[in-house]
Amino acid sequence: MSPEAFETAIIEKINLLGLIALPYPENPKNYYPENEPGEVLVRYEGRKPKKRDVAGQTVELRMFAEVVVCNRKLRGEDGAYSWLQQIFTALEGFTLEGAADPLNLQAEALMDETDGIWQYGQKWSMGTNEFIEITDDYVSELGDN
Repeated sequence: MSPEAFETAIIEKINLLGLIALPYPENPKNYYPENEPGEVLVRYEGRKPKKRDVAGQTVELRMFAEVVVCNRKLRGEDGAYSWLQQIFTALEGFTLEGAADPLNLQAEALMDETDGIWQYGQKWSMGTNEFIEITDDYVSELGDN
């Protein structure tokens, strides 16, 4: 699964909750939530190899994403706490298409409060398998002799 496909799949799952989920902005310094009471931002954070097969062509990976709840309300039905719970309930244990493992929450924490905008982050991970086509010039050179 590509980083963009991973990010998009999480956004689509959150949007099904009726929340407005968007890719993390290209220029986060200029970001301000346009929707009331806020928005959910999603970004790909990276991947970490776990294991390779004997040939080194299939790699087990953990992929990581961050979900950021940006909300003007803290409590109540449309508040940040409610959104965090809804997202947790929808994503925890859910297996995205093409994934080897379900999504798992790694951490959740308050990130910031600025000008009445509460920002909470959730770190998510999932397992996937990638097939890597390996070309080895050394093997090709041996065949030429």
